[in-house]
Amino acid sequence: MATAPVSSELRDPAPVSGLRVASARAWGSGRIAPQPARRRILLTTEGTYPYIMGGVSSWCDLMVNSLTEFDWQVMPIVAPHGRPPTFALPRHATEIGPVEVWSEELPKLARGGRGDRRSGVELPSMLVRNLLGWEGSTDAVVAAWVWCRRHPGGVRRAFRSAQGWAAFLEGLRAVLAERIPEAGTPPALDLVEAATLYQTLYWVARTAAVPTPPTDALHVTAAGWAAIPAVVHKALHETPMVLTEHGVYVREAYLAAARNGDSPGSRFAATRLARGLARTAYAAADVVSPVTDANAYWEMGLGIDPNKILVLYNGLEPPSAPTPPPCTRTVVSVGRLDPLKDAHTMLRVAAQATTHLPDARFLHYGPVPRGEEIYGQSCLALHARLGLGERFRFMGATADPTGVVRASDVVLMTSISEGLPMAILEAMGQARPVVSTGVGGVPEVVRGCGLVCAPGDDHALTTAVVMLLRNPDLAWRLGQRGHSRLGRLFNERACVDGYRELLGALSGDDDDVDLLVAAVGARA
Repeated sequence: MATAPVSSELRDPAPVSGLRVASARAWGSGRIAPQPARRRILLTTEGTYPYIMGGVSSWCDLMVNSLTEFDWQVMPIVAPHGRPPTFALPRHATEIGPVEVWSEELPKLARGGRGDRRSGVELPSMLVRNLLGWEGSTDAVVAAWVWCRRHPGGVRRAFRSAQGWAAFLEGLRAVLAERIPEAGTPPALDLVEAATLYQTLYWVARTAAVPTPPTDALHVTAAGWAAIPAVVHKALHETPMVLTEHGVYVREAYLAAARNGDSPGSRFAATRLARGLARTAYAAADVVSPVTDANAYWEMGLGIDPNKILVLYNGLEPPSAPTPPPCTRTVVSVGRLDPLKDAHTMLRVAAQATTHLPDARFLHYGPVPRGEEIYGQSCLALHARLGLGERFRFMGATADPTGVVRASDVVLMTSISEGLPMAILEAMGQARPVVSTGVGGVPEVVRGCGLVCAPGDDHALTTAVVMLLRNPDLAWRLGQRGHSRLGRLFNERACVDGYRELLGALSGDDDDVDLLVAAVGARA
């Protein structure tokens, strides 16, 4: 697709060099201040840390609390919920924000100048063409986001203007007219779907407009909304950026869209936007750090230069000696209740397994995230329809995942998408065998210490669970092998040290990222 030309007002500006010198002059008396001894890391998150419990949040908490030589600035992007943070930040970390998307509050941004009233009307068109267009320009996206940061008062005016809406519709028609063989034919969008997309792009622009504090390195935890403020900051200040992907953002967006029952137009808008956000994040990142080899192959397939991919495995510190399982035929699962975790398959496994072993019981620990209330209700409805009763219990969120895993005989995971899930590592740390779907990095982790089945195959998962419950000696041997494997390959120290070296080099004076990746990768 021939992308729209970048107008003079939205053109990518020349990067501002010497961020630390500029900051010193702004805060000091005009003289250049010395380089601060402590380096600053801006950590951007999306619907996770520090507000929501989960694997990504646990990883963030580990990084922030372990890498005490850095001053962490945590910028969470969340939907409005009014709840206090789940995680308490240490003294060397501060929260910036949060940035609330889909809030009913007016944006608390600086007012734009007079010129803003007549400028920026092509902003909606630029975003729809280049975020949703199959061959959209990531440079044009960054230029549009930089304009939002420099003219925050103009974002709302651009999207509320008749000219902005008309330009958006023209850009959307161009995207829907694309005929790319590998992309398929775009579906038609009705007026409600187009308006919803328009509102979503407005929130993208508002997120880009949120100011970011001076920092020495950017650490992004997802290739989606969390990347937006960091990408703008890098364009303005040349600050190095590392992107850690726990799951592959685009893949998870496609899986979610395929299962949520939305219209073709809504699915198209959601998946194309996710792809556009991810492409922009990948292009801006100096280092892309997936948590598993499987994610790295996906990222290379999405066009990332292999030379800037550095795999750093998640890790846990295992206890000195595992305790034997309780032999109560207890199966535990840990994770939020959303479609990607496929709790429906988990419920069907419980129903089938308890017909063979009536004394078996299944306990699931995890909350229903905001926005997934309908899915949570569907899980309760299926639970009732299967007549599971007390054989399967929803236990809610837990603050002690280690303890609930230790009280199990088998750990079950039925996800249709994962990176390197912390729940699996926690099971290995407690020497509990794992029965899991073979998604993401699970097969390479569970090999030799658990059983892996195809996603959605409730019969195979049931067979694996029943076999381990009937053979506790085999289950214990597999658990012990997992405990040993965790200590050798997926240990917390290696994970933390890898990020210590990576962030230390990126935030310091080492500008040769290629050599950095090669050096850290050789140790990983």
